[in-house]
Amino acid sequence: MVLRLIIPLACVVIRSHWSEPLLAEHPSHATMVLKPIIDGDTFVASGLKIGLWGSDAPERGEPLYQHSRLVLEQSLQSGELSCVSVDRDRYARVVMQSRSDEADIGALMVRAGFARDYARYSKGFYAEEQDAAQSAGAGLWN
Repeated sequence: MVLRLIIPLACVVIRSHWSEPLLAEHPSHATMVLKPIIDGDTFVASGLKIGLWGSDAPERGEPLYQHSRLVLEQSLQSGELSCVSVDRDRYARVVMQSRSDEADIGALMVRAGFARDYARYSKGFYAEEQDAAQSAGAGLWN
């Protein structure tokens, strides 16, 4: 099922990592069309494939993939989405730290147990959330 949802997306682009503007074709404040959620750490908005920074969610075919995907979908629908571009990854995604109504979506995903702290990139940014999920036996830690 194709999810069609118009949401405001305010992207603050950190251009110091690239020689060309990353999102030049997208203004800072734009109404964007959210397309299908790919998995628990990847979604598409107005043609941009966006990866959540600092978290690693199950891929298709892995346990809890569908649950993780649905939790991300609900998180993205919960309010106004704002993103800060951090990097590009090997999967051609724009990696962004994303928030929905002031809640860090990566933190929500990790604390709920449907993603892990991707310490290789986050340097343990979501370690506290992962510890809480593990202690509670939530999601991946069940």
